[in-house]
Amino acid sequence: MCARLSGWWDASCSPGGAPPSAIAMTAMIGHDWKFAREALGRLALEITESALLGSLEPRPISGCYDDELPRVRRAILRARNGKLARFRNQVNRNAFALGCGAYADGKREEHLLIGYGFRHGKTTKIESLHHATGGAGSVRLPDAMAHTMWDYYGQHQDNELLIFHNHPYSPLSFLRNHLPLASRQDRRFVEARALHPQQFLRRLLGQGRILFYLGENGYVKEFNLPSVVAMLDR
Repeated sequence: MCARLSGWWDASCSPGGAPPSAIAMTAMIGHDWKFAREALGRLALEITESALLGSLEPRPISGCYDDELPRVRRAILRARNGKLARFRNQVNRNAFALGCGAYADGKREEHLLIGYGFRHGKTTKIESLHHATGGAGSVRLPDAMAHTMWDYYGQHQDNELLIFHNHPYSPLSFLRNHLPLASRQDRRFVEARALHPQQFLRRLLGQGRILFYLGENGYVKEFNLPSVVAMLDR
């Protein structure tokens, strides 16, 4: 592939080492602009869809028992190298989600935190957690962690999984107070993991669920709707 950096032309890209003609340069610029325009269009569509779906989802979590937050942070720090960190005393769902958000806030890489618990009235009691660290744009669910998750979830009908990850940067990060915007890939994950018949039936029966949370811009918010655009594209 020809390299064009800072206005310099790689002579190996042109026969005889001659610079490209004005017509060729115009064609390349036009192609780049078309690609950029299409990319911006896709990005705008994704942001718009995420904002619309987000307005139908629960509001950001606003509070919890303050004494639980330090325990969540200590457990996250203990959960290194794939180790399962257990809570001596269970923590509630809001405290777990907000504790994960506080830990990941300001980090330059994505973090994935899995809470293992059980449904208890209107909340979830979290017993343990897993922690995986990714890169600036994504985080991978390790195979061993995935096996533990689905094994735990299937052990009892009241067992619940809380899946949290953060967005260290988004195209809207320059705006203040924007709420978390789940990406299309995030919503595909929701569709694949939580919206198939077994999970849907458990939710209808008031049993254990799989809940997804996103931390971004200082907020933590649940997202539970799939991408309509992604489904239409298929």
